[in-house]
Amino acid sequence: MKRKVAILLVFILMASTIFTGCSSSKTQNGDSSEKTKVALVIAGGLGDRSFYDSAHEGVEKAKQDLGIEYKVYECRNDASLYNDQLVQASQYASIVAVVGYEFYDVVQEIAKEFPEVYYIYVDNEIEGIDNLITISYAENEGSFLAGALAAMLTKTNTIGMVGGMDIPVIRNFQVGYEAGAKYINKDIKVETIFAEDFEDPAKGKECATAIYSRGADIIFQVAGKTGEGVFEAAKEQGKYAIGVDTDQRYINPDVIVASMVKKVGQSIYDTIIKIQNNEIEKGKVIYYGLKEDGVGLGYGTDDMKQFVTDDMKAKLDEIKEMIVNGEIEVPTAK
Repeated sequence: MKRKVAILLVFILMASTIFTGCSSSKTQNGDSSEKTKVALVIAGGLGDRSFYDSAHEGVEKAKQDLGIEYKVYECRNDASLYNDQLVQASQYASIVAVVGYEFYDVVQEIAKEFPEVYYIYVDNEIEGIDNLITISYAENEGSFLAGALAAMLTKTNTIGMVGGMDIPVIRNFQVGYEAGAKYINKDIKVETIFAEDFEDPAKGKECATAIYSRGADIIFQVAGKTGEGVFEAAKEQGKYAIGVDTDQRYINPDVIVASMVKKVGQSIYDTIIKIQNNEIEKGKVIYYGLKEDGVGLGYGTDDMKQFVTDDMKAKLDEIKEMIVNGEIEVPTAK
C-alpha cells in the first residue's frame, strides 16, 4: 500500500513539474501578462534632434501607449559594435528596430540567426526574409515640397543643400529638392555639398558657409547632427535654413523657416502595433510617402515667427495633391 502511495506521489510531482514548465514557457513566449520587449539599435547616438531622436520618440510612444518595455543600443558610429549590439538587442527583445544604412548587411545575417525575433529596419527595401520588415520613405516627395518652398522664399534665386553622405537615400532628398525648386522657378540655382559625416556640426557649418558664400540664402540640411552646423552658419550670416526628419523649428525659429518631416518614429510605432496584432506581411516592404502622411512639411508652433504665408501653404497643399494623384511625377534616386 505504501509503495502504491509513493508511486502516486511521484506521478503527481512529475505532472506538477511539467505543468509548471509549460506555464513558464508560455509566459516567456509572450503571454499577455508579460510586456513586449522592444530594442532600438542605432548606428549613431541619441541627441541629434533629427533621425535617431525621431526613432526614439516612436518606441517611447509605444511605451506610453502600448505598455512595451524597451532598451536603446547606441553604436556611436563604431563599425565594430554593429554586430554585437544587434545580437545583444536580439537576445533581449522580441521586436528590434534598426536605424542606420550601416546595418544593411548585418541585419540580414542576424535576422536569419534569430527567426523568432521581428526586425523593423527603416530607410531600406529588403524582401524575402520573413522576420525582417523594411520601411521605405518617399523623402523625395517631401523634399519636392521643401524645394518648392525654398524657391518661393529665396531672394537671390540661389538655394542650397548640405547632405550627410553621398548615398542613395540622401540623393533621394537631393533630386526631390531640386525638382521642387525648379517646378516653381526653372532658372533657380541649387548648390549641394555632401559633408560625408552625420555627426559633425563643424563640418556642417563649413559646408553651409561655403554654399552661402556662393549666393544662397536658404539651405536644406539633410545631415543629422551635422546639420546643426548649418543652423549655426545661418544664424551668423543672417541667412535661412530648412530642417529635416523632425520639426526642427524650435532649435532656432529665427533662421529655420520650416522642416521636411520624415515620420520615422511614427512608422516604427505603427509597425509595432501591426506585429502585436499579427497584421504584418512577412518579408515585405512598408512604404511611407505623402499619400500615407509619412513625409511632409512642419512649420513650428503658432507662437513662432512665420516665414511661410497662407498663400504659400495653399500652393504647397496644391502641389502635394498633384503628387498624390500622379499629376506631378517626382524623380527618385533609390
